[in-house]
Amino acid sequence: MLEVDAVWKTKYQVEVTARQFEVPVDEPPQYSGDDTGMMPTELFLASIASCFCMALVYAAKNRKVSINDMKVTAFGDTDPKNFTFSRIVVRVISTLSEADLEVIMPLAKRYCFVSNAVSQSCPMDYETARPGE
Repeated sequence: MLEVDAVWKTKYQVEVTARQFEVPVDEPPQYSGDDTGMMPTELFLASIASCFCMALVYAAKNRKVSINDMKVTAFGDTDPKNFTFSRIVVRVISTLSEADLEVIMPLAKRYCFVSNAVSQSCPMDYETARPGE
């Protein structure tokens, strides 16, 4: 099981820890934050983009496709009224041939844990606990 911790610091600043890594998360001033880190929604899109980028590289390696460059951009249309995304687009930017991309894209879709969790609506449970439990 994977685990991350998010600890509130002040205002909307949260420190997220996974293994030995720390990521500051915050909101920009227009949302009453201090802009000391990415917003959670940006971090969410970053998770999708980075996971899919790694999945593409993994798929290319498995298919012996040589890559020189790979960039993945994730765009999200927000629905502020319902506190959700109405649409997410994952764009792959690379000099790979269309034929190579057609080979590795379906594999990357299968290998990307993050986009699969989102597109397949992974169930979530919410729990409460006291410190030390």
